[in-house]
Amino acid sequence: MKEIFLFELKYRLRRPATYIYISLMFIIPLLLAYFSDSITAQYTNSPNAIVGVLGGMSIIGLFFYAAVMGVAVYRDEDHKTAQTYFTFPVSEKNYILGRFFGSFTIVTFMNIAAVIGTMIGFGIGALLDRPDYGTYTSFNFLSYFLPFVYLLCFNAFFIGSLFFGLMTFFKRMSILYLGGIVILILTIASGQLLASLDTEWLSVYVDPFGETAHGYLTKYWSIDELNNNQLSLTGKFALNRLLWLGVAFVIFFITLFKFSYKGFLNSSKKKATKEDKGEYVPSTLVSAITQVFNTKARRENLLSLSKIEFLSIVKETVFVILIVIGIIVAGFITYQSNQIYGTPSLPLTRYMVSQISNGISLFSVIILVIYAGEAVHRTRKNKTFEFYDALPVSNSTLYLSKIISLIGVAVVLTLLNIVVGVLYQTFNGYFNYELGMYFTYNFTKIFPSYIMTLLLAFFIHVLVNNKFLGHFIVIVIYIGLPLLLTLAFKTSNPLVIFGGTPDSFLSDLNGFGHYMVGEFWLNLYWILLTCILAGIGMIFWNRGFFSSAKERLRIAKKRLTGKTIAYTLLFILGFVSVGAYSYYNLKVLNQLEDGNFSEKLNADAEKKYGKYIDQPHLQVIDLKAFIDIFPEDRRIAAKGEFQVTNKFDVPIDTLLMEIKFPIADTKITKVLYNGTELKPFLKDDSYRLFIYKLPTALQPKDTASLVIETKVTTHGFTMDKETAVLSNGTFFTDAIFPSFHYERALSDNGIRKKYGLKELDFLYPQRTDSTALKKNLFNEDGDYMNFEATLSTSKGQTAIAPGVLTKKWEENGREYYHYKLEDKSDYFFSFVSAAYDVENDSWTAPSGKKVNIEIYHSPKHKKNLEYFIKGIKIALDYNSKNFYEYPYSVIRVIEFPAHTNYAQSFATAIPYSEDFGFIADFSKAESYNYAFRVTSHEVAHQWWGHIVTPSKTSGANIISETLAEYASLMTMKQEYGENGIKSFLKNSLDKYLRGRQFSFKPERSLMDVETGQYIWYEKGSMIMYDLQDVMGENVVNTGLRNFLEEFKYNEKGFYPTSEDLYKALYTVTPDSLKYKVTDGFKEIVLYENRVMDAKTKELDNGKWETTFTVNSKKIYYDDKGKEKEIDAKRNLVDIGLFGEDVLNDDGVAIKNPFYFELKWLNSGDNTFTVVTDKKPLKAGIDPYNKLIDRNSDDNLKSIEE
Repeated sequence: MKEIFLFELKYRLRRPATYIYISLMFIIPLLLAYFSDSITAQYTNSPNAIVGVLGGMSIIGLFFYAAVMGVAVYRDEDHKTAQTYFTFPVSEKNYILGRFFGSFTIVTFMNIAAVIGTMIGFGIGALLDRPDYGTYTSFNFLSYFLPFVYLLCFNAFFIGSLFFGLMTFFKRMSILYLGGIVILILTIASGQLLASLDTEWLSVYVDPFGETAHGYLTKYWSIDELNNNQLSLTGKFALNRLLWLGVAFVIFFITLFKFSYKGFLNSSKKKATKEDKGEYVPSTLVSAITQVFNTKARRENLLSLSKIEFLSIVKETVFVILIVIGIIVAGFITYQSNQIYGTPSLPLTRYMVSQISNGISLFSVIILVIYAGEAVHRTRKNKTFEFYDALPVSNSTLYLSKIISLIGVAVVLTLLNIVVGVLYQTFNGYFNYELGMYFTYNFTKIFPSYIMTLLLAFFIHVLVNNKFLGHFIVIVIYIGLPLLLTLAFKTSNPLVIFGGTPDSFLSDLNGFGHYMVGEFWLNLYWILLTCILAGIGMIFWNRGFFSSAKERLRIAKKRLTGKTIAYTLLFILGFVSVGAYSYYNLKVLNQLEDGNFSEKLNADAEKKYGKYIDQPHLQVIDLKAFIDIFPEDRRIAAKGEFQVTNKFDVPIDTLLMEIKFPIADTKITKVLYNGTELKPFLKDDSYRLFIYKLPTALQPKDTASLVIETKVTTHGFTMDKETAVLSNGTFFTDAIFPSFHYERALSDNGIRKKYGLKELDFLYPQRTDSTALKKNLFNEDGDYMNFEATLSTSKGQTAIAPGVLTKKWEENGREYYHYKLEDKSDYFFSFVSAAYDVENDSWTAPSGKKVNIEIYHSPKHKKNLEYFIKGIKIALDYNSKNFYEYPYSVIRVIEFPAHTNYAQSFATAIPYSEDFGFIADFSKAESYNYAFRVTSHEVAHQWWGHIVTPSKTSGANIISETLAEYASLMTMKQEYGENGIKSFLKNSLDKYLRGRQFSFKPERSLMDVETGQYIWYEKGSMIMYDLQDVMGENVVNTGLRNFLEEFKYNEKGFYPTSEDLYKALYTVTPDSLKYKVTDGFKEIVLYENRVMDAKTKELDNGKWETTFTVNSKKIYYDDKGKEKEIDAKRNLVDIGLFGEDVLNDDGVAIKNPFYFELKWLNSGDNTFTVVTDKKPLKAGIDPYNKLIDRNSDDNLKSIEE
């Protein structure tokens, strides 16, 4: 064994490829570590961050492990040295052990290089002055050593054993590819499984690399735990590591004990040809053969060779297997992706084209990269190159035949996307296939990417004789280089990122939109570049026996004919021309800057204009808007007639205007103040900020008229989606008019420190700031105000603004609409234009007032309108009866294109993404109907956000979001009952606990939170639900009603704070429960509740006596997630006994309680004995997940009999 081991080691150490692999395993993690940053409170080089780098390297190392471990024994077969070696006095086991551990030693060197590279990368980062990359902690050797052992070494042993065994027994490179692909599939699948609460347990077993298992282990860790806890072989992570290590040992020992010299040699022998017993018959003499080398013959040769190459790929078993695997993965990814809140969406064609391609494209790229390499290397591997290269055909014919065959494969793979999509739709009972969309999408977006990929891969393999190294270089260019450009230069420039194209989206409202033009030119740009590479590759094409680099250069010079130079120059001219045109569109007509540019621009702006932050400025009290939308030209002309006032205690003599509209070419064309046209004395076109001097200062409480005209123009194609103005589905807000105040744009303290700006503890002023209390959170430019708007749009479209439609007319071939709000509202409006159908209904308010309900929707989307209407009605009813009657006579849901996935509430108007409920298949919903829930949440904002608007102070956003979420939960409780919302509460708990580690500042309490939706949505809703549960819904609603009465419409002259909300609830809370309000709003509290033991027995009277013990613990944490103290007092917690879950009328599984009580529990164990009529199956503590418990899975336990 020793001799074989040393021989293998020396052989590897003599190979240049070994040092290339080691260098790459050193350089890649060095770069990843060096460019790693942290926008959260987690250290940049925390143990968790180091696990991320080294865990990722074990996946990247798959290529190198395969190149070393996969060929150790196969090399003797390939070089025909097996017969010689096997005559030596070396046992089979020693031969295997020597080969395996010799190769594994090299792999270990690679892993050590990865660790050293990671150390150096983080070390250099820590030494440099880069505050925008985060905070570094001190060096800890264990942080590197433990991932080295548990991830790199374990994974290398598993992958090495697998590849070593596969190639030892099968001796086919295609098997090696399959093994690697299966591992990648498992990795992808484990990530998908971890994303769902229902399947995350399975991810631990499926993940071969351990990264997903580590994610499962750390998913609820706090910042403090991420910064201090070392990787340890515990829990599910230990289970994963030991499972796959066990698999590795099984494979290794099978290889060790099953290998035999005789079997290895026998499997290599070719089958003998059968002897023909027939009598020999000489062939008939033929006339002399005439060789033809004209153009037709060359064309026929090209087609013939292309056909041979093409069939050799598509008929190969491995190709078919890869296709089948790709189809399965595509189906899995499509199923997982095509759902929201556990509810699947209809398999629309626009979903299929993107989701199917997301699954299959990965395998298609792998296939093209692999077979591009095989096209170059196949004839040398099977020793047929002497025949092929001796054929009387030109170099260009041989060369082009291989490229044409690969293009044919690309066509097959593109058509496969269409076939699989249609089959998926058919199996799901959906038959509106939209074949035009299938072909357009796949042959304008997917096929071009295949072409550039195969040309790049083919060129690389022509230049590089090592197949594995060639594959890796392709992956580096395809994935690594874009990643490096993104990390190092913070750029998304599609002219430098391989295969880059402008962002786009598909929509039932807007179709392919205006994006196809930019995609065409960028795809052509990259295809022309790879055609240049293909042209260069032709002169380096290796024909005959391998030549040295020097000889290949000499041959290349001879092949550099005038014709070759001509077509290469033609490609170069086309590439430069298309690149210049694309640059003109992206950079000259539009804006294309890297991340550092935006940072510096915002930093410079704050240095210049920071003095205007939180200063008094004009506020709008009346607005008449005139908006002309031109969907075909994608432009807008707007005019606003404002009445403004000074609500502050000092005169205002300047007018600051900042353009915030999301399209670059947005201009202020005219400003009139009390009839006098103003010109800016300060113009900052880069930042789009302008300052005007008022003719006379506006005194406190005085008013003035202000007219502002703006125009928005789009040009060519850009990297930005420019979704504000679309051909069908325009949706923008009051940002069409400039803001009257300056607001800082940089909030990350690392970036602020980088540019010499003051670090921020809080983003918003304190709750006692008298100036901030006079500004509302959503738009401090306006107080409660009157609003009306006149909109015009193209014929056939409907233009919508907040308010009642008072007039509609047609003029000069355009549609005009006039809207007016019946009551005052905050300065927060939307404008929409599209071709709509309308669904009408109505609701009657408690006073008898009729409120019209209007659903503006795509003509294609009629399926789920009833759920939106139902959500509106129940929410209007609940909020009107409990808080304040809805003040308007209309409310609308307005569908907009699927460029994003949310709904947003404006006064009387709720724009709603077409992907968010309109196309859901609620017949297959696993829990609640999310169209109903989201709609009820957005309707609740009519009260919590519009009737009561939060101040621009720290923590105030909970008044809007937490209370709207609470109201939505109450409508769900009314609709589904308490049993029916368990899944929602569990999801809320999961999102909050996961979100804690992503806080870019230390975690704030609910009352102080400024960023972090997981706090004001998920945590806030759980706290409010718990409060109504323990002290009664009516009590909580009384407090909220009092709060609304006090602060509605800013009648007090200042807006409410989170402290005001806290006091309103605290006041109505019984003394014994006030701790709940304080815990919820002012503290960070987590529970650890679990059922310890549960037994039941049947009594003589047929009833069941159950004794169960629950353990309850409440822990207070600081803002870094570090434990402060354990509460020793008693706390109110639900306990219960349950039978088997039952289905409600909507088919949703709900709990079946036999006993359920809210009990005061001591800290620690509490034992109860309960008699029930039926046999309980489970005992529970906090079974509905109303409390914030880090491990809610142990809240229920099966009862023993």
